[in-house]
Amino acid sequence: MEATETEGVGLASYRLRGVAYSLFEMWEDSRREGRPPAIWDEFVDAFMDHFLHAETIAARATEFEILNQGSMSVWEHHMEFVRLFKYAPQLVSTMDARVRRFVQGLSPLVVNEAATAALHSDMNYGKIVGFAQATEARKLKIRAERESSSRARLVGHSGRPVPGRGPSGPSQSYAQSSGSTPPSMHSY
Repeated sequence: MEATETEGVGLASYRLRGVAYSLFEMWEDSRREGRPPAIWDEFVDAFMDHFLHAETIAARATEFEILNQGSMSVWEHHMEFVRLFKYAPQLVSTMDARVRRFVQGLSPLVVNEAATAALHSDMNYGKIVGFAQATEARKLKIRAERESSSRARLVGHSGRPVPGRGPSGPSQSYAQSSGSTPPSMHSY
């Protein structure tokens, strides 16, 4: 459904409940007659000014500025990004800026591929989130397979460590591993 910014204010007002709806009515009544219809950004600004103190808004803007994926998944990072970006709209005023800022906060696991993908002219925020999620899933799967394969080499088929393999036993000498017969132990 497409709606203009003016229609968006009217549509959103139907979804408001309780105090939020009362604030909307007060705000709408306070607007002078003869003014052009309200647009969404005006209502959002009035709503945030009423419910959030300037210090809270500044703190959330700072949170957004330093947001990094860290130990979060790409999806969790995306959800934090969406929650916080409205507090620093000047940093993400265009789609390109939004994509760049999101990519900058990604973990080393996916940032290089995402940065390359972000260079495509048709890349938007939704596409870069999907790309980063797919890249993360693929790389985590590869990592898990490597770790599983590595553990399998250290453990025999019976589930017990194989003597002479892994960190618990001595490693084979070159002569033993090359297929020649091991030196015999004679006591003279």
